[in-house]
Amino acid sequence: MGAAQRRKGATAEREVANLLADQLGGDVVRNLEQTRNGGHDLLGVDPFAIEVKRCETLAIPQWWRQACEQCPEGQVPALFYRQSRQPWRVILPLRYMLDTSDNGVDETCQVTIDGFCLIAREALHAA
Repeated sequence: MGAAQRRKGATAEREVANLLADQLGGDVVRNLEQTRNGGHDLLGVDPFAIEVKRCETLAIPQWWRQACEQCPEGQVPALFYRQSRQPWRVILPLRYMLDTSDNGVDETCQVTIDGFCLIAREALHAA
């Protein structure tokens, strides 16, 4: 990955972290250890393991697979993505939305960033 791509990715991560911190309060920060140790992109929105993608060519199945692989046990993968001049979209496991005991992450749903914040606020209150 080139320097421009890394810079674009870091900028996208900061953008999402700021949006989430504004709407949810608290500290949402970039995971600076992700390159060295792996893991998801943002910290501070438990139980969600957030992966951020900012790309013109969508590769949602590959990105979702990466989000699931990097998600620690006990957390919920969440994929934030957007193209230029488009709003942020969030992919979540459908089982989380339906509150079922199924552990699979193959079936997904898509929400806006506002929808994600509504879900996250509920999760934070339940914790």
